[in-house]
Amino acid sequence: MAKVLGADILRKVLLVVVLLSTVLSLAIAVVDDAGRIVNIPMPPRRVVSAAPSATRYLQALGLESRIVGVTAWDNYKKAENIGNMVPLNIEKIYSLKPDLVITFGGFQFPEVEKLEKARLTAYVLNANTLTDIIKAVGQLGAVFNVKQKSDKLVDELRTKMTEVGQKTSKIPLENRPTVFFTITIPDEKAKELWTAGTGSYMNELIVIAGGRNIASPYSGNNGWLSVSWEWLVKEDPDVIIIGGYGDAKEIEKSVKNHSIMKNLKAVKNGKVFVVDGSEVSQAAPHIFKYLDIFYNFFYGGK
Repeated sequence: MAKVLGADILRKVLLVVVLLSTVLSLAIAVVDDAGRIVNIPMPPRRVVSAAPSATRYLQALGLESRIVGVTAWDNYKKAENIGNMVPLNIEKIYSLKPDLVITFGGFQFPEVEKLEKARLTAYVLNANTLTDIIKAVGQLGAVFNVKQKSDKLVDELRTKMTEVGQKTSKIPLENRPTVFFTITIPDEKAKELWTAGTGSYMNELIVIAGGRNIASPYSGNNGWLSVSWEWLVKEDPDVIIIGGYGDAKEIEKSVKNHSIMKNLKAVKNGKVFVVDGSEVSQAAPHIFKYLDIFYNFFYGGK
């Protein structure tokens, strides 16, 4: 009898050791995009996405089922609404009992301290370039223990960059269209236009797709800056891409009737393209599809 009990106890001890070893093997410490060391004891099962861009990464990695909270600005509606991105509703987030809260961009960084004070684990994403996006995919693959999926996605994104880049590298500079991108809805009252220069993923998309971004000599916060109408008229681009919100046809109509824009080369030649403003403003894996979209804008699918 004593031998049987001893054997049973030994089996239980061995089981505990195995389980403990498994848990320890899944525990990782990662450095997020704010340079913070974040300890992840177990792959998160309950996640609050504090920005739509962060949600895009989780969706790309097939982790939607782990999302328990999103902001009011998110297109993903199958999770609890936590309200605004800034300030975050810490009490609401805490009530969802998340294993991890993912924020995005420097504008949300002040919220991280609030999350930490509530003893919530926060992870900061701040991808500004296409390379940053690829890196973030790999990091989240490690955090959520879905390395096989993240490795596959990383390969796909790198391959897309390479394929389009190799195709456009053969196009002489003088044959590339000059391009202007803006997220400003054309309005007679608007005094300035927001665009993307060096340091932004949008500049990379335009360049790799074979265009010449007229704002590339300039930069700003994360590569974004404002320019004047006078500057746009002087540059007179071949192609204009607008990240619009609302009906694309209405935006195109407003461009054609705009007292300044109607005289631009791109407008006269029918080279104004409206894309989803919400989608193109989020630096996440989905943005790589615009390499093909922009190439078609520039070269008509040739």
